[in-house]
Amino acid sequence: MAEYLSPGVYVEEFDSGIKPMDGVSTSTVGFVGMTARGPLTGVPQFVGSFAEFQRIFGGYLPKGIYGQRRFLPMAVEQFFANGGSRCFVMRLLDGTGAQASAADLGTLKITASSVGAWGDSIRVSCKRSPVNDKLCNLLVSSPEFEESYENVSMDPKSDGYLVRLLEKSLLVRAEYTPAEEVPDLYSLFPDSEEDKKNGNWVTVPLTGGCDCAKGENPADKINAAVLKGTDDGPNRRSGLCAMKDVAEVSILVCPGATDPAEVQEIVTHCAEMENRVCILDMPSGMNQVTDLQQYRAQFDSSFAAMYHPWVQVFETLEKKSVYMPPSGTMAGVYARTDTERGVHKAPANEVLRNCTGLETVFGKPEQDMLNPVGVNLIRNIQGLGIRVWGARTCSSDPSWKYVNVRRLFIYIEETIRRNTGWAVFEPNDQLLWTKVRGSIASFLGTLWRNGALMGATEAEAYFVNIGKGSTMTQDDILNGRLVCVIGVAPVRPAEFVIFRITQIMEQNG
Repeated sequence: MAEYLSPGVYVEEFDSGIKPMDGVSTSTVGFVGMTARGPLTGVPQFVGSFAEFQRIFGGYLPKGIYGQRRFLPMAVEQFFANGGSRCFVMRLLDGTGAQASAADLGTLKITASSVGAWGDSIRVSCKRSPVNDKLCNLLVSSPEFEESYENVSMDPKSDGYLVRLLEKSLLVRAEYTPAEEVPDLYSLFPDSEEDKKNGNWVTVPLTGGCDCAKGENPADKINAAVLKGTDDGPNRRSGLCAMKDVAEVSILVCPGATDPAEVQEIVTHCAEMENRVCILDMPSGMNQVTDLQQYRAQFDSSFAAMYHPWVQVFETLEKKSVYMPPSGTMAGVYARTDTERGVHKAPANEVLRNCTGLETVFGKPEQDMLNPVGVNLIRNIQGLGIRVWGARTCSSDPSWKYVNVRRLFIYIEETIRRNTGWAVFEPNDQLLWTKVRGSIASFLGTLWRNGALMGATEAEAYFVNIGKGSTMTQDDILNGRLVCVIGVAPVRPAEFVIFRITQIMEQNG
């Protein structure tokens, strides 16, 4: 309450009571899988384009080494090609690998920024600065790009201190134990005396990097335990556990993970988080209806959706068309549908961009047997192209049959949760109940007007109840609990469009 002590005109702002709600993002994807480089622990890295993915995680993976685990870079590329715009990526390895490092630099240690054989391709070059011969210019190069640093010093007090500068590098890190006398960086690099005498570039390679224990294939070391990851607390998790640190993720993809134990870890993660769904792949080459039904029957969750068959794309590395799991492509379709139509629209009857064929061609007979059990087929529809022709979850509960219904509820729940924090510690009285009810009702009313909820009127589309005697007891109020009961009527997709046609006889007269 303002205090008025002298005559005058006073203007006051007041709260209308209804707090507007900003809808949460529904199209941010989390990718977990093998990449050429990148951190193995910590918060997953945000990626806003495929070019950015390549800068952080490297490019395509060779089939000869990574086999069926090589698809994450291709899945991310397909995600952006099909309409995606935001994702987080977590690299996956078994933890027995090593970082490449430069030898013979004395008290200076330069290593690759992350574990892996990729680090063996890095070269670090040094040359005296033309501005100040006590400083150096540094060039860190890989086959994909270079990083240059000017006027570098070994003095920890200097703005150009090497260790601090390389903290921002995508390629390398540096460690140095300061000595009493600041060393000359150029002199630490081993090279011919003639090069140093002439002030030429001197270069050291990084060596010793590996993805896993020597003599073993890194792809063979990935299993359900590695995929699940470790949980050492916030910002120190790995694998799927690391995705707990990113609340924005609403769709989870692990391209090519089809081992039932691994799939169960993915499904369990989403079911426990309750704020995301996973897009699941089925094994390559599985084309018999009974096999597909048996595989699908192993999982039961409304937080998962399964798609088949694998799609054909052009692989830049192999320079030929290959089949890849559809999950990354479908993640892009989800994101595109959310942007163009809204999360309430089923991500089905949508074109798969950048796909030239299918590993197996399924028709209506297979669709009739697989659709009811929740296998969402991708089909080449004559005149319409390659389209996803299903929108079902892996749930046995008819209430959660459709992907868009589960995702709409996640959207509603997360939006309400993130936009009602202002109510915590407010007096739990009629005024607060009215404000909360009004804010939620306003949000749901907007959804109804946008076509996300069924009903000819708002009363048919949703209800919001809150108050003593209806949703709360005196004991609830005394124990600081505010209970709000909300009901919504979601729209469901028209899976079966039926036209009844009759012949009208010509009438005389």
